[in-house]
Amino acid sequence: MNGLFGDNIFFLFLFTCITIMNYSRMSETQKMTLFYLMTFGLVLLKIISFTESILYLFIILFLYLEFLTEDSKKNKYITKLRYKILDFLFLIFFQYQFTLLLISFIFASTMVQTNISKISLFPFTLSNSFFQLISIIFFFIAIFKMSQEKFKVKSLSSLIKDVFQPSINESHLDPYTRYFPILADMEDKTYLSRKKNSHCFSFEILLSKMKTFYRSKKNIGFSETLKIYNNIPQIIRGYSTIEMQLVRSICIESGYNKLLSRKIFEILYTKIIFNSMQDYYKKNNYVNNERFREYLLIIYISNVRTKINGTIYSNMTKYLGEDVSNWTKNKFYIACLGLPYQTFTKHYIFGTHQNIIIKYSLDTKFIETELERIGNIEQKYYGADKDHNTLI
Repeated sequence: MNGLFGDNIFFLFLFTCITIMNYSRMSETQKMTLFYLMTFGLVLLKIISFTESILYLFIILFLYLEFLTEDSKKNKYITKLRYKILDFLFLIFFQYQFTLLLISFIFASTMVQTNISKISLFPFTLSNSFFQLISIIFFFIAIFKMSQEKFKVKSLSSLIKDVFQPSINESHLDPYTRYFPILADMEDKTYLSRKKNSHCFSFEILLSKMKTFYRSKKNIGFSETLKIYNNIPQIIRGYSTIEMQLVRSICIESGYNKLLSRKIFEILYTKIIFNSMQDYYKKNNYVNNERFREYLLIIYISNVRTKINGTIYSNMTKYLGEDVSNWTKNKFYIACLGLPYQTFTKHYIFGTHQNIIIKYSLDTKFIETELERIGNIEQKYYGADKDHNTLI
């Protein structure tokens, strides 16, 4: 046994984990549970040290989640090492409860138990048993929380199959181009001028926001500028780029309301997913690869919810219609108004985006009539439930 669990322990551990990976009937979460259970057992029985357990587990999990994953598109699209590392760290800490597992390993480690027993008033055996019990409790909490899947990310394979349709090389982008500037002006003013996919902490975005603030301060004064910035939810949304809005809408399977996890996810995966897809299309010379950012806007329109005067549409095309030839700029403006989930007051409809109405020569009479019609319709369901906000 000493020979088996001595110099060869890592290879035995590796072989066992590879065997677990080959169980096709198990979900990814179930396999992760077995990896955790096996490693925890080795630590609890003092077969490996705390440092070795973390090292072994990191190697196995990184190989499994980033190279031996069942998500075939992930291997195909996400090839840069830094993206793989970021994806790995996010998954283990935010989806697979590695922090709680780490705490359980700490309490089970010989080093911690020995050092604490030196300053403890209780006998070593009693102190050791107590810390093992604490370790087991934290381990089962970690497993329980992980099995609940309160925050879970969709696989890239499912996104490519279900969301990014039609594919970029089969998409007809030109009919949509007249609507892209309206969406950009209302949601992310620098989107069409940016060449890179960006999140809210990108230097380009921060610089743009600062310029907008100081330009407003110069034109209308500091106090009036503060009034514009008094709607905190709207301002927070304003700092979410179109890419961030899209990635949170299409990639999160469960846990959308877990704000911290979601925001970190948006910041990381805006670049991980969209930059990886853009690089893949360019490298393989896909048709329209140079228009990838326009393609993202089509995916956005087809997948992001909009709440128009109390009625929630599961995506903008639920309101606009599938045939883009039947769209109008007035209706597209209305669909964009619903994106921030704001109450439809007169000021919000005609005052907040007055420059948009003037710039695109929109028909305010039609907009008001259409919003009243939507507010009074009997049908309550367009891919989501109806809220009762009235047009003021």
